[in-house]
Amino acid sequence: MPARFGREPAPDNVAVFEPRRAPTFRRDAPGNVFLRALVARILADVFQTSASRVAEECWPSDRALFEIVEKATSAPAMTGVTGWAAELVQRVVADALEGLSPASAAAEIMADGLSVAFDGHGVISIPGFTASASNASFVAEGDPIPVRQLAAAPGTMNPYKIAVIAVLTREMVESSNAEALVTDAFVRSCGLALDAVFFGSGAATSAQPAGIRNGISAIATSNNSDSYAAAYEDITNLLNAVSAVAGNGKIALVMGAGRAASVGMRTAGVASNVKVYGSSAVGNDVIAIALNGIASALSPTPDVETAKAAQLVMDTAPPVVGTTAAMNKSMFQTDSLALKIRWPVTWLLRSSVAVAWLTPSWK
Repeated sequence: MPARFGREPAPDNVAVFEPRRAPTFRRDAPGNVFLRALVARILADVFQTSASRVAEECWPSDRALFEIVEKATSAPAMTGVTGWAAELVQRVVADALEGLSPASAAAEIMADGLSVAFDGHGVISIPGFTASASNASFVAEGDPIPVRQLAAAPGTMNPYKIAVIAVLTREMVESSNAEALVTDAFVRSCGLALDAVFFGSGAATSAQPAGIRNGISAIATSNNSDSYAAAYEDITNLLNAVSAVAGNGKIALVMGAGRAASVGMRTAGVASNVKVYGSSAVGNDVIAIALNGIASALSPTPDVETAKAAQLVMDTAPPVVGTTAAMNKSMFQTDSLALKIRWPVTWLLRSSVAVAWLTPSWK
């Protein structure tokens, strides 16, 4: 019998445990390298092999994926070496945000802003800025050029993490739908959690970064009795409020899904630097964001752990560690797999003028 996942053949008189056959995927289909790396690490644990062998078996044509998970034969990864880690890390960071975008408007906004990788650093310092027309001026020939001290105090991004535990049956993980099912569990859980905090107004805590609306008051809404006119006036005021930072750059308008669809239809075909996003996390509010005022940092390789014999408290709000809890479920008894994902991610609002919001009366 041929070796599975590259196992060395054993002598005839030695018994060999042969793992179950890995799921078969469409090998020629394009995929998200970040999510495929995640699935490869999960399947590696299930089939008791390495992630690189799973990647080679399931997606042999995805060379970027193989370079991420393969360790034995590759040259050491150095972020400053052109053609290896420098480009690869940014590719995975971009794919991570792209993978979350079906469930998270925040991920799309972070992808369009300044996005960097943690690369093992505890705290990342990002230059801040305060845009002002008074920072430069025209000067007559021969006249002295004014010297100004620009307000550019750096901001710091502290490490935080999104963590999720999802339970999948063994049949789900071992089926040909493993990539889709694991991706769905990750995207839905992490994407929605990301939006809820990112668009919020909460202050930073030991568990999560501050929401981008923290300390920013709502601007006045239009009192026009014509709802169409009121909508355009409110959006105009929002765009004007962040224009000092955005300039002619990209601006995001975030609102509820229904309102986003309505605004999108009304403005279809109009060339603009403004993009409309829908998110259930903003409720009845509308938020304008200058994308060059957002910086984010995340890990291109989240920590992944699986457990086949754990006893879990099946509760979205689990009790404090050490207390007695009900609603237990045995992974061993139910032949299930507990998947834990720990993903370092954080963000920073580089200027308070980069965000404006209001609660309109129109729909």
